[in-house]
Order: sequence, then C-alpha cells, then structure tokens
Amino acid sequence: MSKVIFNKKKHIYTLIDDDGKTINDLVSVTTLLKKHGLAPDYSMVDDKTLSTKAERGIIIHEELEKYINKGEIGFTNELTQFIAQANEKLLKLTKSEFIVHNDEVAGTVDVVGTIGANALPFIGDFKTTASLHKDAVAWQLSLYAYLCKDEIFEKFLAIHFPDEDTCKVVEIQPIAKADIEELLRCESNCEIYQRKTLELTIADTEKIIAVQSELKTLDDRKKELEKQENDLKEFLISKMEETGVKQIDNNYFKITYVAPSQRETIDSARLKREKPELAIEYTKTSLVKASLRITLKED
Repeated sequence: MSKVIFNKKKHIYTLIDDDGKTINDLVSVTTLLKKHGLAPDYSMVDDKTLSTKAERGIIIHEELEKYINKGEIGFTNELTQFIAQANEKLLKLTKSEFIVHNDEVAGTVDVVGTIGANALPFIGDFKTTASLHKDAVAWQLSLYAYLCKDEIFEKFLAIHFPDEDTCKVVEIQPIAKADIEELLRCESNCEIYQRKTLELTIADTEKIIAVQSELKTLDDRKKELEKQENDLKEFLISKMEETGVKQIDNNYFKITYVAPSQRETIDSARLKREKPELAIEYTKTSLVKASLRITLKED
C-alpha cells in the first residue's frame, strides 16, 4: 500500500510504495492553487517581509501542532489566544498536521475536530496573514476535505491570527464538490481552471451603478440629517432641563422630555466567554435567506 512522505525543507510530497521506492512526486495543494490563480498573489511583497511573515507562521503552526497532538503549552501569545477561543467556541481538537492525498495531489491539514455543543465535525486551517483571504481558504479546505475521502465535515473554519493579540475563528463557505473535481480534472489534463463567471448586460450594469449611487447619496444625506437632529435634540434637552418644561405642544409638533433611566441588558460576549454551555443552550438558530453585498469601486 502506497504512502506519502513530506520533505519540509523542499516542500515536496512524494508517493512511495511498501518497499520505500519512489512512485512519483505529488503536487501540493498550495502549489496547485497558485498555478490556477486561486491563491493570493504575494509577488509584489519584498523578500524580507515575506521571510519574516513565514518565520512567524512556522513558529505558530509548530506550537499549535504540539498543543493539539501532545498537549504541550508553548510560549506565544497566539497560542494563549487560541486556547481561549477554543474554550469559547467549544472546540474539541482531534489531531493536527496530517497529510491527505490521492495519486496526484497532497496537502497537510492543520486541524480537525468538533465544534459546539452538538459536536459538529470541522476541518480547519491556521492563517497568520494580516488579512484573511476567505476564497483561497475555501479552496484549500475544500481540497483537503475532498482528499480526506470518507470523512464528512459539517464546518469549515479558518483560525486567523492577524496579530499576536488576536485569534478569530471564522466560518468558511466550502467550494462545491463539482468545482473541486473540475479543478483536479484541469490539473490532470494540463489545463488552467477557469472560474465560473456571470456576464451582465450593459443595461443591468448601468442600473446597478445608478441605484447604488443614488442609495449612497441618500445614505450620506441621511447621516447628515441625523447629526443635525442629534445636535438639535441635545440643545432642546438642555433647555427643557434648564427651564423644567417637560413638553412642547403646538400646531406643528409635539416634543416630550424623557428623563434619564437605567436599562438592564445581558452581556452576551461575557456570557459566551464565562458560561459557553449556557450561552449555547439558549442560542436560537434561524435560517437566513441568500443576500448580496454590492460595493461600488471608486473608479
């Protein structure tokens, strides 16, 4: 039965047979994504910065691996932040840094386990970049999950460390299995994977621009008027408190003074941090319909 060995220094995965003889080198998931334009492009970043970032990433990954696989506590603040997030999100960590592969592609999964009170199986990747490139992570995790063959993951997570004081657990929307298989087919046939695109007509494009531009204008005006209203209210509150008048009622409007009061609310962030089981027990899940986020570009 064949297995894979990984040369960390050269970042090469090699498929070998039972006798230890090389069958062939495999394409790494990261190399595959870069080749097909599905990974972030860092070509404009200078070598020194890239090297510094890479060293930080290696240290954090090694600490997390030792903590998950052996229970060893390291020295970085990132590990401390990760442990806090794991407790808050009810992460049960099964294993870290293990190789998955088929006969052509291989990669190393950062972490798998379960999340939440319902113990939903998840597959995750540690990211130490300043910005989280969700699309690239989605492809990476989806390829790993595909290579895991019979294992089923209900959650795909990016564990993001943008700086030494922050750890965020971000849910990632996976890539459809058909798209993963199309990518692998393209790789096998020496083709470059082409993303699915939706071409809009000129009329549709112009309508989107017109509507969004008008909405932005109205939103800016709304914010301006809200500021004026707030300033006016502050002025009237001051005058009504000064004179003791509680109500102004004339032919044009009615203004009623509401005295200061205390309001009790539940500190949900503290509840999730200190009583995660209770927070999950009383958390309500509801379906959210599909939506769009439209952002006009400056040019």
